[in-house]
Amino acid sequence: MTIEFKLPDIGEGTAEGEIVQWLVAVGDAVEEHQAVVEVMTDKATVEIPAPAAGVVTQLCAEAGETVPVGSVIFHLDTAGGAAAGAPTPDASPTAAAASAAAPAAAVVPAAAVLEFQLPDIGEGTAEGEIVRWIVEEGTQVEEHQAVVEVMTDKATVEIPSPAAGVIVKQLAAAGEVVAVGSVIFHLAGAGAVASAAPSAGAAQAAPAAAPMATAAAAPAVATARAAGARVLAVPSARRVARELGVDLTLVAGSGNNGVIRRADVEAHAAGAGVAASAAPTPAPVAATSAPAPATAGPMAGSTAGAGQRPETRVPFRGMRRKIAEAMVRSKFTAPHFTVVEEVDVTDLVRIRTQAKAIGEMDGVKVTYLPFIMKAVALCLERFPMLNGRLDEATEEIIQCGYADLGIATDTPNGLVVPVIRDVGTKSVMQLAKELGALAERTREGKVSREELAGSTFTITNAGNLGGILATPIINYPDIAILGVHRLRKAPGVVEGPDGDRIEVRQFMNFSLSVDHRLADGADGARMLAYLRTLLENPGLLAL
Repeated sequence: MTIEFKLPDIGEGTAEGEIVQWLVAVGDAVEEHQAVVEVMTDKATVEIPAPAAGVVTQLCAEAGETVPVGSVIFHLDTAGGAAAGAPTPDASPTAAAASAAAPAAAVVPAAAVLEFQLPDIGEGTAEGEIVRWIVEEGTQVEEHQAVVEVMTDKATVEIPSPAAGVIVKQLAAAGEVVAVGSVIFHLAGAGAVASAAPSAGAAQAAPAAAPMATAAAAPAVATARAAGARVLAVPSARRVARELGVDLTLVAGSGNNGVIRRADVEAHAAGAGVAASAAPTPAPVAATSAPAPATAGPMAGSTAGAGQRPETRVPFRGMRRKIAEAMVRSKFTAPHFTVVEEVDVTDLVRIRTQAKAIGEMDGVKVTYLPFIMKAVALCLERFPMLNGRLDEATEEIIQCGYADLGIATDTPNGLVVPVIRDVGTKSVMQLAKELGALAERTREGKVSREELAGSTFTITNAGNLGGILATPIINYPDIAILGVHRLRKAPGVVEGPDGDRIEVRQFMNFSLSVDHRLADGADGARMLAYLRTLLENPGLLAL
């Protein structure tokens, strides 16, 4: 029986998807749930599994093609499922030869292989990014041993192995975003380990075969593409190729199944790809000559060659990409407006100096931030329209009767926003103690998933880094965010019974960015005016 497989609705509201790459070819035998094609929508990139065991008889869309949901994308002959591993009559000679030449050791009994699916790491999580593989393919792992590090929009966690065995296949590359429930690796159990080990003859032949296969790889790829074969490339690689005028048929892909990635295109454009495809790759050579001194070439990690200026390329993934996604979502979802207020904090500086000495007696570091947090909590009681979030699913604005403040924290991996709960119910000294402990755990990467979610308002403090003014981006879906800027001395006018006088005062600027869909400019201006009153008269914080 032939199944005409239609592109499913991968996510709510998805109308179409782009075929990123085919993971199988026509004539391949597949198992039920085996990944067949990688599809990207505007929400996620997922691998679509086979609905049953069988043989793929037709691919109905090209890699790089965008197809509507409900379109037939491949045909599957389920009558061929029993012939797994055997080439079909219309399979290419090259594929048949490769199948015949494959060692029996590569075949692992299906019953002994566990297809591990990405679990739901946190409530509401729909997808996760593969940050890095902690173990390589072919590695023997123990039960509960960490296998892969995955990041969601809530936390970064290490996924352990569910049992002892061998990681025989990784189905997602570092930097790839996969949906919850997608198979991300295959684990061969104890019964499959023995069958996965090569025979003595195969082991002896492997070293000689490896250089031969490597030397023939580039010409084989070029010949296949010259004959009109499909070029497999991720969307970003295709876009960069168009921008740089690179012919993808001439680029050697470094991804799974020869998929061309963006770095491959950029390397080719810089000349590295041309050299790689023009000559066979030599077999590894023993270290018979001394390495060049470190000062003889470009800096470590640089992509520059002879005569080029050094550049360092850093993979755009992990925490940096999550921050980018959050900033773009916020900036292009919430129409921002920003109100700025200058505050004379001379009296606050004096009180903080006294509080700092008291805190040191108990080992608590008292900064200006706990005072500002307390003042913000009092402001949010008076201006609840700035304290909460928008529930787009129910089309309701949630105004919170409590202040759970997100505190933007600079870490080695990027900006992280842990949350301190019920700020309005705590004293300045309590907030200082809690803030210090939370900041330390955040910088060490030990903050929990629960501590990173649920803010009702956010404070970002760049004052210790310098800069007298900025317009912060809202920590979506919060309604507003407060920017705290550098403390500075400046001449100020002081009113007195004998008239005005000018003296040296201490000033800070505060900038409040607000989602204009949910609050008005007047709301932001009134809140900043009240914040100014509280901070210029810090004794009012005791109210």
